[in-house]
Amino acid sequence: MPVFEGVSQYAASGCLVKPVLLQFFQDASVDFNFTLYLARSGNRAPDGWFHASTHPLMSHRELYLYITDPGSLPPRRMDYVGSMATMMGTVTHGVIEAALDQMGVAVPLPEGDCPACGKPYRPARARQSRKWCMEHGAAHQESMSRCHLDSILDFGPPATFGFDYKSIRPLGLKGVPDMDADYFAEKWPKYWAQMQECMRMTGLRRYIVFFLGLGTPWDMREFHIEFDPGFAAKTEAKYLEVLDHARRGVPILW
Repeated sequence: MPVFEGVSQYAASGCLVKPVLLQFFQDASVDFNFTLYLARSGNRAPDGWFHASTHPLMSHRELYLYITDPGSLPPRRMDYVGSMATMMGTVTHGVIEAALDQMGVAVPLPEGDCPACGKPYRPARARQSRKWCMEHGAAHQESMSRCHLDSILDFGPPATFGFDYKSIRPLGLKGVPDMDADYFAEKWPKYWAQMQECMRMTGLRRYIVFFLGLGTPWDMREFHIEFDPGFAAKTEAKYLEVLDHARRGVPILW
């Protein structure tokens, strides 16, 4: 067992991802090497679909404008800090994803096309490229909603979870407790709603959200999120109502 050094908070009871990563990254006997594919992130152009990472907490009015007149919404511009944070988050995401894959807990991508983006899933030994989808995807055609998951993790039956990685500034996890789902939902409601949407569309009923602070002491936090059927039903109903108004040409003012 490795000696954990420089980590201000170890894994709380019930954590699954954090303890295996702490051990994996400190085990010098592990031959860890992989090729990192990095593409610049950009703002997603409106495409008529509701996305789990953006839309669940928007109002009816905002969603109506997104569907019918997206140019009226304020543009989202990324400054230098945001651009660098996104790029470094993508780099560390690749590291975490490769580690989980090497440990054998990441569920391989299925064959065929991704239902969320339509691209073919990347075959196991194919080089990473924009032509492939490299994440599990899901879509709900009726409500015109879709999502991508960072991964699906299998810790043995019945422990299958959706998985999402989030990077954060070095001090962003100070005082944040591991495994406190209520705290997570209150502090990061947009992330909580994103996970709920992914579970609604995939049929998964549990989700792990894993944070890594980008800098010393490289803190980690883990949260396990349970499916909330009430929130899922309200979100789906909201999307359907907005789409109905858009089809009928009846503006939404609330």
